[in-house]
Amino acid sequence: MIPKETDVVFMVNVKQARKSPLWDKFVEKFNQDAKAKADYDEVVKKCQLDPLKQLDSLFVAVPSNVTDSKDFAVILRGSFAPEKFVTCMQTVAKDKGEPVSESDHNGHKIYGVGKQSSFMTAIGKKGVVLASSDWVKRAIDLDAGKGENATKNGPLVDMIKRTKTSDSLWWAGMVPAQVSERLGSNPQLQPVRSLRSVSGSIEIVKGLDLHAVLDLGSDGEAAQLKDKATEQLTGLRNLPALKMIGMVGFLDTVKVSSQKSSFVIDVNMNQQQVDDLMNRLSGLAQQMR
Repeated sequence: MIPKETDVVFMVNVKQARKSPLWDKFVEKFNQDAKAKADYDEVVKKCQLDPLKQLDSLFVAVPSNVTDSKDFAVILRGSFAPEKFVTCMQTVAKDKGEPVSESDHNGHKIYGVGKQSSFMTAIGKKGVVLASSDWVKRAIDLDAGKGENATKNGPLVDMIKRTKTSDSLWWAGMVPAQVSERLGSNPQLQPVRSLRSVSGSIEIVKGLDLHAVLDLGSDGEAAQLKDKATEQLTGLRNLPALKMIGMVGFLDTVKVSSQKSSFVIDVNMNQQQVDDLMNRLSGLAQQMR
């Protein structure tokens, strides 16, 4: 349901993430925000649906020129009726005094919400699409078999094939040249000037496993970035401040390597290490506050 021009995708398997201790911590923190909790409870009451419990997945897609085009698409799937979800969001927006528009495209109701409108529509039992004005219509057409979707974007499909899409979170995408150049302006990140694409995944059900791949312009640049990253990790291990707060051990869970023209990062933590890291970061945040 996303156009061929899609260059970056990001997926969250919410149903799977709900089984993780990290999800429990997220919900706990969310409930501590009185205003956010009150707004959320209002939605649950009005709509008779609970996204935190019923949302199964969230999929984001954007083109490389998103800054200029403003195009995007977010697809939500879950154990709720898509039409009911869309109608409810429209009602909540109206109740809050936000501008709401309504239009029709090939038999689908499209609702625009907000001054800088995002547009929503329900596509059968497949889910809810929140998108830009153009991409919401294209999602409807693509679902009906009209036009070319992102499965026709060869480079993006190749990146997805090498990505562990069974993990809780995964991503794949092309990197615009101006972004690579901006990152590479940092002397420590000069090899990143040739960064072409990124992909990876994170599993959080049992601890934390991260695998990320950065595709550079040459084997030499990938090796150079690996050497710089190794140097940085060594420097961090020797920092007295990190030793003092017991953070050095966590750096041992980070591994960097180069594989031909790709720079690879792997992080592997068991649940005890994740819990310990979260507690230390939480304590540090409280001290800084």
